[in-house]
Amino acid sequence: MVTITPVQAGSVSVLTVSGDIDLTSGPRLRAALDELLDAPAERVPSGVVVDLTAVGFLDSAGLAVLVDAHEHAAQRGIDLKIVIDGAGSAVARAFQAAAIHEHLDVCHSLGEALLGGDGHRTS
Repeated sequence: MVTITPVQAGSVSVLTVSGDIDLTSGPRLRAALDELLDAPAERVPSGVVVDLTAVGFLDSAGLAVLVDAHEHAAQRGIDLKIVIDGAGSAVARAFQAAAIHEHLDVCHSLGEALLGGDGHRTS
């Protein structure tokens, strides 16, 4: 089961996600992201941070949701950052196995993401 908690931090929307993100729960994350990214122009956040530090499992369906959200955010001019734990976490291993960590703005703390750190994006 996945829990998604939205919080507003100034002009940035933060989604704190906990639990497992898989084929069953991925649509809930997609819906939460789409709600933010498809908001009317006057309500669109300047940035979105997806905090995955409390996620215990992330499969390819969850990775696809994050990649799609990154592309969607870029099209709308919204800065999307993803917060993950260090290299040993299940989420970090999933990112590395899929080699997507190089294409997304990945940070290792919520503070880093909110302060506008560029994380590990290489493209």
